[in-house]
Amino acid sequence: MRHTLLRSIIGIATLLLAASASAQDIIVTTAAQKIEAKITEVTKSEVRYKEKNYLDGPTFVISTDEISSIIYANGKVVLYNQAAVPSEPQPEEEPAKVVADESLADILLLSGQSITARVTELKSDHVTYVVGEEVQTLQASQINRVTFHNGQVKAYNTQEPLIARKTKSSAAATPSAPRTSGRIYRDNKEYMHNDKYISAKEVARILEQEDKAAYKRWKAGDGMVIGGAVCVGIGGGLVVGGLVSLASGDVTPCVALNCVALAPLGIGLGLCLGANAQYNKAIDIYNSKYDHAAVQLKWQVAPNGVGLAIAF
Repeated sequence: MRHTLLRSIIGIATLLLAASASAQDIIVTTAAQKIEAKITEVTKSEVRYKEKNYLDGPTFVISTDEISSIIYANGKVVLYNQAAVPSEPQPEEEPAKVVADESLADILLLSGQSITARVTELKSDHVTYVVGEEVQTLQASQINRVTFHNGQVKAYNTQEPLIARKTKSSAAATPSAPRTSGRIYRDNKEYMHNDKYISAKEVARILEQEDKAAYKRWKAGDGMVIGGAVCVGIGGGLVVGGLVSLASGDVTPCVALNCVALAPLGIGLGLCLGANAQYNKAIDIYNSKYDHAAVQLKWQVAPNGVGLAIAF
């Protein structure tokens, strides 16, 4: 809930401080034509869009039968009219590997970008997938995880093995002992702890119980979110007041109020961004005990004197 409020505040402040820029989507047709546009509606049979440089212009309609794929501005890729690409037979002497049976999957990169495609080859050092009619390869160093639509997950750059997501019925049938506390992973805008996603509230509870220094940082982030919300509210009120003053026909009060509003809006945006940094720092502090062995200095009494000993 805190992070939802944080994202909302940042969005509002950005809209008030600068003119909004139109996001650009790309429609790739079956004839390999790329259309840069702003998609307004998608149905099973057609896609409606406006030209990227003429958003006030007419709405164009294209049948989904003519579309190969859509690459949205946020990085998500949706495929249409794709035929399965058979995987090449491998020599018997080649080392054993895990080959996905042309399964549709979501590939989450370390950069936060998500690609929806058909994975044709899954190996420890790379993943091969099909987008449109083009076969592409990603190195393992770029990948966070591959989540197949049949429920399997392959994690990279972590110690997690290839696992299958458990349903409620299977979890009840094969109960397992709870795991001890472990690292907290940031998965884009979500958190993962002991192989399951947890909320920001649960993260705060774990930090409070196990790491007071990290919890103090987390609470500092909460305070900055509240301060940012107050500043953005003040700045937004000044902007609205300026717009209302235009009704009188005098532009001067509007300009003055909007100029004054820049200060609280800028402070509010800075506090919100700072709060996100505090949250990340709190998790880094908590995870640090899993990255390095603790080093302690202890007094030690020996027959020939007293000295300091380093304990690892």
